[in-house]
Amino acid sequence: MAYVRLAPLALFVLATSLMFPMKKIEAVTCSGWCSPFEVPPCRSLECRTCIYPTGLGTALKMIDEHPNLCQSHDECTKKGSGNFCARYPSPYVDYGWCFDSDSESLQGFLAMSARA
Repeated sequence: MAYVRLAPLALFVLATSLMFPMKKIEAVTCSGWCSPFEVPPCRSLECRTCIYPTGLGTALKMIDEHPNLCQSHDECTKKGSGNFCARYPSPYVDYGWCFDSDSESLQGFLAMSARA
């Protein structure tokens, strides 16, 4: 008895799927390093996420090599690129950007992260 009641629903789902076929969607590859400060990330309008290199060692190497990426105020001072490490507001980003504490660019960065 229940099968008879579900027959119109099955027919409706079948007719709907035939009337509105699915689009063929392909993924866009993001190559290279992505910056959390770029909108859209990876320099492509189709790409909305960044795939970061796997492994903690690769991320730490990237932070050590880049003059403006930091994890603490002391690291900025040691690199000589500022004395203030402004953390990115995303909880998934473990690093920040070095600024001088009295620079205008720091004020702009903090205003941007207040809006995010």
